Amino acid sequence: MERSPANPAPSGDHGDRVSAAWVFLPMAFLAAILLFYPFRYIFEFDTDEGINAIKALLSLRGFGLYTQVWSDQPPLFTFLLALWFRLFGLRVVAGRLMVLLFSVGVVALGVHYLRRSWGAAAAVAGVVFLFLLPLYRQLSVSMMIGLPSIALALLSFWAQAMWHDRRRAGWLFLSGTALALSVLTKMFTLILAPIWLVGILWVTKGDIRRSPSRFRPWLPALAWAVPFAVILALAVLLVIRPENLGQLFDVHLAAEQTQAFQPSALLPSINFYLMESLPLLILAALGVVRAIQEKRWSALYLAAWAAAGYVFLLANHPTWPHHQLLVTVPAALLAAAGVGAAFADLSARSRSSLPRSRWAIGLASLAVAVAVLVLRAPPVWRELDASLPNLSSRPSPAVVVRESQEREIVALMSDHAGEARWVFTDRPMFAFASGLSVPPVLAVLSSKRLITGQLTETEILEALETYKPELILAARFDLPVVQEYMRTRNYRRIDSTLRYRLYFRPDSP
Repeated sequence: MERSPANPAPSGDHGDRVSAAWVFLPMAFLAAILLFYPFRYIFEFDTDEGINAIKALLSLRGFGLYTQVWSDQPPLFTFLLALWFRLFGLRVVAGRLMVLLFSVGVVALGVHYLRRSWGAAAAVAGVVFLFLLPLYRQLSVSMMIGLPSIALALLSFWAQAMWHDRRRAGWLFLSGTALALSVLTKMFTLILAPIWLVGILWVTKGDIRRSPSRFRPWLPALAWAVPFAVILALAVLLVIRPENLGQLFDVHLAAEQTQAFQPSALLPSINFYLMESLPLLILAALGVVRAIQEKRWSALYLAAWAAAGYVFLLANHPTWPHHQLLVTVPAALLAAAGVGAAFADLSARSRSSLPRSRWAIGLASLAVAVAVLVLRAPPVWRELDASLPNLSSRPSPAVVVRESQEREIVALMSDHAGEARWVFTDRPMFAFASGLSVPPVLAVLSSKRLITGQLTETEILEALETYKPELILAARFDLPVVQEYMRTRNYRRIDSTLRYRLYFRPDSP
């Protein structure tokens, strides 16, 4: 990581003290979310939250992931969430706080990289841009796998950048390990592996060309690739097991070919979601120009990350709103780098000697940065709640009214928990909030699994007949096989809500 003379990085003990002062930025981000983002009493931000929570609950209760609990995602997040629940209890807010720590990690790693490479202004801008990203605050407190995966990928990038600066193999070992863990959280960061490896080989190409048959020139690439490959191989062989790999791939591959998941007005492409971030993406492009001008090559990893993420999501179907972070997180750091470089140029003592191109890029960067603030700050401000709902022992009246039906269902399910062992539901967050288990094979009852035919009505009926759930909650899907199953048995509806239908069979064995 080359540094600009106008922004020399601190060194020695003084540098450590200055670096410690920047702990304030990620802690300020943490405080802002804890105090002003109203997540504590939200029942569910996304149905994926309930799916992840129930998989962790079933894992905690001894059901084997992939062998008993069907899952189309890698295992790491489920295991971490299960461990977290064991330590802090089966509470939704506990799981959300675990994800918040990953988000704080993104901010902390971004701050360290930007301050070290681009200066103080870049570090401050990085925190602001991350905070303003569409969905970033919500995903920071949602039990979903995308942000934790990106956090681990950013750790991998940070270690890679440290290797460029210090050339110690240990940084590459950390980078390969972190990226493997990222892929084992969500597989979309696998696209970064060839980028990282090409970067290492490019830096060491001279040594390899001079001595291609010797081991030493290949050591950096091996220091990265070996832990990456070994960790993934061990996870496949010992945790997922080869015979269960179809769970990870089949449903996603089938969705790519299913007409219902092709881009449409209801399921737009990644271009639609990125429109909100267009000024930030322009600013990121200016940051790339400055990185090339100043030969700060480590920033090009972020540029390749954002570009590869965009190409991947453009081809991926369906694309959900939260997928955009694969592009916008590295773009936010590049945008912050551009702002940092602009401040350095425009505040330098030798301003008169700056080339016109540097002046132009600097002024353009600051102008676009202002546009980002003007466009993104108002909607973000409206998401926040100055009444500090997370410090209150009671939810605000508005939350009580908005989620009254969900509270009624949870209360009824909790009242019958002593009489019920299993619950069938297409919204597993209700089962988790009531401390109840769902049939493991139906832990992931998603639209993708149903529409692609990876879960059939015959399989659902078999699960119902095997587990004989005492409670059945219909919330998302109208499944005739479930209605037929209840018709011949003594189920009766016990709720009075408009959105849900909760049935109980009191004479269940």
